[in-house]
Amino acid sequence: MNVVMLEQHYRHLQHLESAINACALSVTINTVGTVTAVNTQVVTALQQPAEALVGQPAISILPPADPRQWQRIWTSLLAGQPVQEQICFLKPDQQPLWLEAGISPFMQEDGTMAHCILIGMDITARKLAEIKRAQNEPYYSQVLENLPLGLQQFSPEGNSLDLNTRQREIWGETHAFFTKPGYNWLEDPFYRLNGLVGMFDEVRKTGKTLKREVLLSYREKTNENITRLYPVYFEATIFPLTDPQRNMVNIFLILDDITEKKLSELSLQKSERLLDNIIENLPIGYIQFDNFGFIRRINQTQRQFFQSPHPTMMRQPFNVMNDSLATMFELDKLFLQVLEENKSLRVEKRIDFSQDKRWTTVGREVYFDLTVFPVIEPVDKEMIIVALVNDITDKKMQELENRKNQEFLQQTGSIGKIGGWELDLESKQVRWTDQSYYIHDCTPGSPVDYESALAFYTPEARESLEILVHQCMTTGKPFDAQLSIISARQQLKRVRSIGQPGYVDGKLVRMYGVVQDITEQVEIKDALSRNTELMRLFFDTIDMGYAAMERNGNLNFLNRKAEKMIGHPVAIGSNIFEEFPRLSGTVFYARLRECIQQQTSQSFGIYFPVVDKWYDFLLTPMQDGGISVFMRDITDSRKLQKELRKANDQLSNLNKNLVNQNKQLEDFAHITSHNLRAPIANLKALMQMHNEAIAQQERDLYLGMVHEVIKKIDETLNDLVEVVQIRKDVNVEKEKLLFAERLQKVRDVLLVDIETSHIQITFDFDEEPMIEYPKVYLDSILQNFITNAIRYRSSERTPAVHLKTWKENDNIVLSVQDNGVGIDMERFGNKLFGFRKTFHKNKDAKGIGLFITKTQVEAMGGSIRAESHPGEGTKFIITFRSE
Repeated sequence: MNVVMLEQHYRHLQHLESAINACALSVTINTVGTVTAVNTQVVTALQQPAEALVGQPAISILPPADPRQWQRIWTSLLAGQPVQEQICFLKPDQQPLWLEAGISPFMQEDGTMAHCILIGMDITARKLAEIKRAQNEPYYSQVLENLPLGLQQFSPEGNSLDLNTRQREIWGETHAFFTKPGYNWLEDPFYRLNGLVGMFDEVRKTGKTLKREVLLSYREKTNENITRLYPVYFEATIFPLTDPQRNMVNIFLILDDITEKKLSELSLQKSERLLDNIIENLPIGYIQFDNFGFIRRINQTQRQFFQSPHPTMMRQPFNVMNDSLATMFELDKLFLQVLEENKSLRVEKRIDFSQDKRWTTVGREVYFDLTVFPVIEPVDKEMIIVALVNDITDKKMQELENRKNQEFLQQTGSIGKIGGWELDLESKQVRWTDQSYYIHDCTPGSPVDYESALAFYTPEARESLEILVHQCMTTGKPFDAQLSIISARQQLKRVRSIGQPGYVDGKLVRMYGVVQDITEQVEIKDALSRNTELMRLFFDTIDMGYAAMERNGNLNFLNRKAEKMIGHPVAIGSNIFEEFPRLSGTVFYARLRECIQQQTSQSFGIYFPVVDKWYDFLLTPMQDGGISVFMRDITDSRKLQKELRKANDQLSNLNKNLVNQNKQLEDFAHITSHNLRAPIANLKALMQMHNEAIAQQERDLYLGMVHEVIKKIDETLNDLVEVVQIRKDVNVEKEKLLFAERLQKVRDVLLVDIETSHIQITFDFDEEPMIEYPKVYLDSILQNFITNAIRYRSSERTPAVHLKTWKENDNIVLSVQDNGVGIDMERFGNKLFGFRKTFHKNKDAKGIGLFITKTQVEAMGGSIRAESHPGEGTKFIITFRSE
């Protein structure tokens, strides 16, 4: 070889070496495994200078990850065989270095290796990715197999290659995929009809992913021996898988069962028809605006509140953006904020509707809870604004009351010495209310944990409490126990500790309850026990039977006298009806029910014919819900009364006429004093107005009215004088009277009072216009009720009274109903018709009118009763006895 060729060959080798050094690692190793040369790629990879690497054993600077592989490679090199393999070495930092290596041996003339050169490309990143893919492949395969969706792999020709478990369930065991070899579903007419084949073909042509809803099959459902077919809908997704050259390799089908979704959509479509009814009948107001602020719709709840016409308020030009009331209370700003920010807002607004009466007659200040939100109209795609309006005026008014109640509860807890506590089971921190600190004589706010809280309890109490807390934590059982503590001031106290579990999402996270200082109650209970024994001694000394029992008749206590009256010893806890069977069939049980229901004492007597005994009973309700039973043997007094009654009957018959006459005289005396009071008062008023009048014409008018009142007084006096003259008759003389005429006579007498009070008097006497009755009595009755309606009228409304007559069980009934201040019947019902009893702070009230009225009605054999509630007026019902 000439010199030129040698130089060219040398330059070629230099270029080759440069190319290798630029992209590959090069290491020269001699026959004993020592490194004789390295290139810059090796220096860079190992982060060591070449001087530190040359002369070192190759397996020390590049230890192989698999020594057996390196041993096999070294044996081949020594035999003169080149090696080309992927080899993993470990760098000094123990990170793997994968090389795509070619190792060439250089042999001597004697056939032994002189040295070898390792040239390797760094494939660490690619190799690690391959290893990771190989490791992940079983994981991904398991994920795909257990997907809740059906997944199936097809060849581009439509042949099924693989599918997961869910896809097998979807097709079913009898599907042609599994029963017909060579089956190609693209030729199946059913799948052409439902669109799956068309999707597959489109994916093959376009290479794009497609997703559609398809009717895949029908499902049978049997109900009461009737089998019906229901469609089964799936969401089908078909997508291609390509190789690096963009060639379509496989096509995948994903099926997701959406039958329930489709049924829900169908249900939703049906529900849309109900939407208008739902909106219209919402219990809160609904207002819909367009994006210009004009009202498009309101529901009936809002119409009723606004008192506006049906169907909408659009009949009147209302725009939230320029209406004076809306801008006054910044409703226009709220509308704009929702429109511009495109988000829902919830605010509370106070609006005084008395400021504007053009489109509503609410006329008062109200509070609204407004939820305003934007909605895109699905057809026109326009923005609309919806306002849900909830009238919270009552709630706002209640807030002040609630704050007062909260203060009241705190005061109640302080008075009752009741504190609250809470235990966080994770942190073991305890939270106490102020009253809990006071009970333990601690400063409110000082930190408390579970152990420090338990430390207040005496050893016995702490042991009991720990057991109760453990049971509550493990079983959820609440506890209620009375325990002893020693407070921070070394005071021994008795407390009642109540606790129960608190759960969040089914997990026990806390315990909470109350603690109450019951030291005083315990002391009182001990004293009560002592007093109970004294009570037993007391009741055993009295000459009267006594028993304390529950509402069901179980006896808690009875004295010796009661046992003697029953006839045998009685065990505590036994039932009075079993121990005293003679009570069965008597009024005892009925009176016991009345005592329990009405919470009033019941006094009555019972005669026991078998033993010829009379017992007097008194049943009294106790505060603890029990019943006290007092019983006394009154047989001797009853027999004596019987004898006295015979004598009294004779005297009674003799005195009957005298009593009746005296009663009539007393009755008419009251009538005279009472019925003349109002006319005389009218006379005084008319005379005062006459004296104060300036014009002669006005004075003449008042004199004429005085003359009329005097005339009526004269008639009344004449009637009373005639009645008083009848002394020997038992009954007052009756005459046929028209209710309307007598009412007019009373109106004439009470002319001034009626005019000044502006009372409205109405009547309905069509059913029974006439009655046979003493005229003076009927006039007195009507006058009393009209006077009462005027006297006890309400300042909150125009006074009114309505009179009505009808027939009931052959008796004539008169009702007189006013709208005055009313009467608390629970407090005053039993005293309503009492003599000189008044129930209102009215300076004109004498307490005579209703007493006289009741006396007059009952004297003629009739009855009177009243129905009333405070602030709702009063209704009197008079029943006149028929002859």
